[in-house]
This record gives sequence, C-alpha cells and structure tokens, in this order.
Amino acid sequence: MDIAEAFDRMPFNDLLGIELLSAGDGRAVGELELSPEHSSAPDRLIAHGGVTYALADTVGGAAAISVNGNVTPTIDMRIDYLAPATGGVLRAEANVVRNGNSVASVVVEITDGDGEEIATARGVYKSGGPDGESAWTDGGGPA
Repeated sequence: MDIAEAFDRMPFNDLLGIELLSAGDGRAVGELELSPEHSSAPDRLIAHGGVTYALADTVGGAAAISVNGNVTPTIDMRIDYLAPATGGVLRAEANVVRNGNSVASVVVEITDGDGEEIATARGVYKSGGPDGESAWTDGGGPA
C-alpha cells in the first residue's frame, strides 16, 4: 500500500489540512497549519483539542500502516495536552513501539511551530486480520 496515496484519499485530512511529510519503517511525520477554523476560542487562535487529537491519530495511523502495509483502524488513543497551541504549525512525530499480530502500539509527540511539546499520545491500531481485509473495503467492517 502506498501510504501517501492512502493518506491523500482521506477527505478528513483535506478538511483539517493535515499533511503527511514522511512515513516508513514504523515512523511517520505530519503537520497541520493552524487557522481560525481550528480554534476553540472566539477571539483568538487556540487549537481545539480535537484538532490536536486528529493530527496525532492520523499520523500515528500512518506509522502503523508503514509496518503493516494495510489500513490500520484505531482501537484506542490516549492523549495528554501539555500546553495550548496558539498558532503556527502543529507537527506530529509518531513511532511504532510494538507491532504484534493483532495490534500495533504507537507513541506520538506533537509540537508547535516553536518546537514546544504541546501534547503526547499513545495509540493502539488494529494491525492484523484475514488477508485482504481492510476498514476501507467490503468485509473489513462498516463502510
């Protein structure tokens, strides 16, 4: 599976503006440039937690795909918000820490444009299943 192609096919990534910079060997890097539409505050730019979470989840999934060769749906994700993101570019760096027969565990660090760590996340993704099964195809779950 071409990870960049799969990433580009996800309408949600376009909606938020998530860009995959690299993915391979259990690692992925992505960015999102913050805009007023991403804000949780009416009068200033403070990234909504859901935007940060979506970036972490999506880039974490790309890291899992890079070692599994197929779409890896999220099973669970936990995120700790450490500081507000108030502008610029959010960057997520994901690393697979364990890839098993049925699940992959991924750690994601999210930083702002100044390199300050604003969140950390740990995701669990479905890494196995019957040959050819995918969340994006018939037989891989709801469409």
